[in-house]
Amino acid sequence: MKNPVHQSISIQKTVLVLALGAIGLFTAGQASAGCGMPEIMAPPAAGQDEAVPAMLIRTVYRPATGGFIRVSDRDDGSATASIVGTWRFTFVSDGTAYPQPIPYGATVDFGTQQWHSDHTEFTISGGRAPSTGDVCMGQWKQVGERTYKLNHLALAYVSSDTPPPVGPVVPAAYLGPAIITETVTLSRDGDKMQGHFTIDQYAKDEMTLLEHIAGSVAGTRLTAD
Repeated sequence: MKNPVHQSISIQKTVLVLALGAIGLFTAGQASAGCGMPEIMAPPAAGQDEAVPAMLIRTVYRPATGGFIRVSDRDDGSATASIVGTWRFTFVSDGTAYPQPIPYGATVDFGTQQWHSDHTEFTISGGRAPSTGDVCMGQWKQVGERTYKLNHLALAYVSSDTPPPVGPVVPAAYLGPAIITETVTLSRDGDKMQGHFTIDQYAKDEMTLLEHIAGSVAGTRLTAD
């Protein structure tokens, strides 16, 4: 028969392990990528009085998916590879732009993007001169397995660098906001993305649509190597 004192200590330690796991879960909130939920506790081996300590797994809370998803410690092509990082991207027209047509297959824009862990994003356009507004920002969320949606706001100008028939304009003048959306899916290894984009350029009144552009977006992750 087990010593009652030993049995009491075993129960207390088991309760402590479970309590610590619960505290880690509820204090993680929406921003934690390093805290996680405990694995199912293994039963004590024969002749042992103490339970085996719980293992913690890395998770992140994604509201769009309805809860926590597991995060791999390695970028090994798992389904939880993250969009977070620096990317080189290209926008290519699908030929549906209006009222000004843009041919199918034409490069609409290219440049670099950074997607941040706080769900913010910014883009530096290589297809626009800095004087016309080449830096813009957005907000993203995960909408599926390795799939992400971006809502992005750009402030466009016409300037001495704006080509005819709209420009050149001196001094530079604010044209209006452009709403850019992207829905992209990561490759299994997490190093490439592809999807669809739209650009709606509005006038300063933020109601008059000047141009609608749509097409495909493709990107490659920029690494430290």
